[in-house]
Amino acid sequence: IRAILWLMLTKATTIMHPQPLSDFKIRRLKGKTTIDFLFKKGAVFQTKNLLLRLSENAGSKNLFIGVSVSKRNFNHAVDRNRIKRQLRSVVKQLEHDKKFGFRGECMILYTGKRTPKTNALLEEASHLLNKTPN
Repeated sequence: IRAILWLMLTKATTIMHPQPLSDFKIRRLKGKTTIDFLFKKGAVFQTKNLLLRLSENAGSKNLFIGVSVSKRNFNHAVDRNRIKRQLRSVVKQLEHDKKFGFRGECMILYTGKRTPKTNALLEEASHLLNKTPN
C-alpha cells in the first residue's frame, strides 16, 4: 500500500509542477567531437584577454559553454583553476543580465598572461558578448 501511495504522490507532484521545456539554460560543453567542430568551423571574437569561439545552432534551446585557460601562460594548476572559476562566475552573472542572445555552443578562452580581477573579467566578457551577433 505504501508503494502505491508513493507512486500516486510522485506522479501527482510531477503533474502539478511540470518542468518548462522552452526555458533557456546554460550548460557545460562536453565531448571531443563537439569541441573539435567548434575550433574548426566556429566564428571567432576576441578582446584583449578573452577569445570566444562560437557555433550557433538555431534549433537548440540551450547554450553550451566551455571555459579554458592556457597551460603555456599559467604553469600552476591552481592559477588555471582559479581563472576558470572566475570565468564561470562571470558567465552566471551575465546569464542573469540576459546578455546571451544566441543558442548553440561556445568556448571562452582566457589568453592573458596575468591573473585577472573578477570585475575586469566581467567588463571584458560583456564587451566581448556585445561583439557577437544576437
